[in-house]
Amino acid sequence: MSGASRDELHAIASLGSPETHDSYSGRALDRAFEEYRARRREKLTSFVPRIDGAEYPSILHALLSKTPFDQLAIEFPQATATDPAWEFLRPARSISIDEDGAASLAPVEAGAAPVRAMARLLLRETYIPRSALQDLEAIHGIPTRAARTDLFLPPEWAQFVRQTGVVPFSTAVLLYFPEERARYELDLIDNGLLPDLRHGHLRSVAYVRRSSRVAYAVDRYIARGDVSLPNARALEIVFETRGVSAVDLAPVFGGVRERATSSLETLRARGLLSLDRRTGQYRPLLEAVNPSPDRLRAETVPPSIPANPLLRTSVAELLAAADARATCPLCGESIPPGPRGLLCAKCTALVGSGPPT
Repeated sequence: MSGASRDELHAIASLGSPETHDSYSGRALDRAFEEYRARRREKLTSFVPRIDGAEYPSILHALLSKTPFDQLAIEFPQATATDPAWEFLRPARSISIDEDGAASLAPVEAGAAPVRAMARLLLRETYIPRSALQDLEAIHGIPTRAARTDLFLPPEWAQFVRQTGVVPFSTAVLLYFPEERARYELDLIDNGLLPDLRHGHLRSVAYVRRSSRVAYAVDRYIARGDVSLPNARALEIVFETRGVSAVDLAPVFGGVRERATSSLETLRARGLLSLDRRTGQYRPLLEAVNPSPDRLRAETVPPSIPANPLLRTSVAELLAAADARATCPLCGESIPPGPRGLLCAKCTALVGSGPPT
């Protein structure tokens, strides 16, 4: 697969507002494209995109068509389970995502059964079209209205790009398993799966497997776009450890300790990390991204409870519960904040024992 062309990038940028993506914006897009190509990591393996059952040269090519993105499949035909670059990831032969976020990961190992998960798409590196006037207004401190990003289902992701003209250079596929989340970052320019940013750099740092509920809260915070990409990457790394120092994180930033310190200090100033000055360790503050149930109830309407709660085992129902992040998907009781699973303790024991006879 050849991936996306430069003409396709400009065509996507013109989808939102042709007036915004003028000649000035076109030159800015070309510069952003070259900068992205210069700093992107070597891909782990290539992927073949299938959207709504049809194979496309690239996902960006499919965005220019009228396909609704009700079904997104990413196939890795050259993947091998023994590749060390799968570090921090589950080796996969393919990932399939339905319109409601129900996902299935097919392991690389022959004969291994598919693993079910819930999925969301996160815009990673992008270019936002902007005219010369908009840039001039930004220089003078005049705020400009920008579309709010979020964690998307495939149809929502495609609709957002088509309506705004935001050009995605890379996108992360987030898979929420019962006890953990895996992040697969896709280079949309060259149809490549990128290795985890920590691969080969943070082996000496203790990795902590966070629950899907906590990982979802971190992902949702990052998706808002309130932190820059380098700071977002630092936040993801710190929240999956018990703590890191600037020296630990420096290899991720090209070996520049000052850049790592700057990101960590920015996150600490936002109340997301704490600093142990005795050891120089920055530690995650889980409650900063995982608000209390009372606040979440005010922001999100929890799903209704059916007559037989034991039947609430479909991925779609669990997806709705993960979105709410405040109630148990079986009984509707509030779940206390912290690194817990999707179910409350009572229902975890109930489901684990099987249906009543």
